[in-house]
Amino acid sequence: MKFHLPLISNHRRPRLPIDSPPARLPATANGVRYSKSKYLTPSLRIHCGARGGGSKNSNQAGVKFSIPGFNFILSRLSSRRITAGFFILFSAAALAGVGCIPNSNETPTSDVTLVMWGLWEESGQLSSAIAAFQEQTGVKIAYKKIASVANYESELLAAIAENRGPDIYVIHHSWVAGKRALMTPAPSSIIDERALREEFVDVVAEDLIYNGQIYALPTSVDTLALYYNKDILSSAGVARPPATWEEFQQVVERITRINRFGNIEQSAAALGTARNISRASDIIQLLFMQSGVPIATKQDTSVTIGEDRGLRSLLFYTDYANKSKQVYTWDLQQDYSIDAFAEGDTAMMFHYSYQIDTIKAKNPRLRFGIAPMPQIKDSKVVNFAAYWPFAVSNRSRNPDLSWQFLRLLTSNDQSQMINQLQQIPPARREGVIAFQRDPVLGVFAEQSLTAGTWPRGDIVSVDAIINNMIDDIVTGATVPTEALRRASDQLNQIRPPADIPAAPAQAPGDAAPPQPDIGFF
Repeated sequence: MKFHLPLISNHRRPRLPIDSPPARLPATANGVRYSKSKYLTPSLRIHCGARGGGSKNSNQAGVKFSIPGFNFILSRLSSRRITAGFFILFSAAALAGVGCIPNSNETPTSDVTLVMWGLWEESGQLSSAIAAFQEQTGVKIAYKKIASVANYESELLAAIAENRGPDIYVIHHSWVAGKRALMTPAPSSIIDERALREEFVDVVAEDLIYNGQIYALPTSVDTLALYYNKDILSSAGVARPPATWEEFQQVVERITRINRFGNIEQSAAALGTARNISRASDIIQLLFMQSGVPIATKQDTSVTIGEDRGLRSLLFYTDYANKSKQVYTWDLQQDYSIDAFAEGDTAMMFHYSYQIDTIKAKNPRLRFGIAPMPQIKDSKVVNFAAYWPFAVSNRSRNPDLSWQFLRLLTSNDQSQMINQLQQIPPARREGVIAFQRDPVLGVFAEQSLTAGTWPRGDIVSVDAIINNMIDDIVTGATVPTEALRRASDQLNQIRPPADIPAAPAQAPGDAAPPQPDIGFF
């Protein structure tokens, strides 16, 4: 058993300079552990109870005084002075009413192993952060990369339900809106809202803070951008990729070639349908946001897309698959958008940075560039974010240690190392500065400063609803106004809970307000 005593003195507590430890005193001698900090402030610990000199099971009772930082000083004093000092300290303890308290049963950090699940990072890409954390704390990290993205959510659900889940796991940023009951928020002593907003791009705080609590931290934030075929644009006399949607329409009309049978021989852009366009749902959501459609907020999660601006945004998108429109350039007969672009059959597509390697692997000879997402002329710049931060499980037995590791993992040095190894855009503001001039990732880095999303909760259902809305219009199954109304109703049925402000402190005896049912996966 042990207890701590303050040192009772009118003088300043002595501090030992670490830069120059005493001669012949090793870094861990007499219970003193020298660290990188300049000084150690000593404290007195008194161990008492059944402790022997060697065996943990010894029944020999005794009292052991451990004074980190003072042992060296005491070793230079005479035994008479030591006895006098000992008597004063022990008497002070007795007068203060301090007694022996049992040792805690906490597992030493050297025996703790935190389990971490990820999807995108290889273990070697995290090795620097893992090694640094183990050196600092003695805590080990067991990292597991889940092979199947499609089965990740169900596999994680089963593991949590059976209490065999990880301490730390990767999430899609939208999970926080509806699944934060599965997560332990960060202690404010490790990171608070002010630090998060100062260090990370704005969308991180908007997505990952609920009711003043931080639920996850990212190393990267990705955004939709314009992929373009350099050779096709140059052949059509297009000197630079379009910066506005007006310019985009002009480029589409210039590049698209339709034969006399009405078939597309040269597509300008993969746009207009959903079934054969990767992330069509995200593109539509971006158009809604750029047009000022409110969609939903944390405080009011009611989905509002059925107004005139929503209809105009939807028709702007589907017109590219409408044979009666001048911008017709795509239909359901085209190959999947990523394949069509990689094969050189279409000049432009919209996607995230993670498709760069896919395109290069499919066609190493393809000359393509990446430009910022087109914007509405003379309007506020709005981009669309998608990213996978890490959260701490509400079943973790070591939540504080888990958050300490996430804080290290997402620090400037460690996250930039991961960003370089994975070739992914940063989430931290310092990272944006570091990557701005990068010929590949610079566009995505800069766009993260103007990126946003909206509280979706179940992104799988949201994608299905929006994609069905698009294809129902393209195929003529439903008129646009009815398709938009139905999609709005369906989105409202699956909307996540609103962010409820913290309730004022309850007077003794008052009933606590009912909590919303946050639900599971």
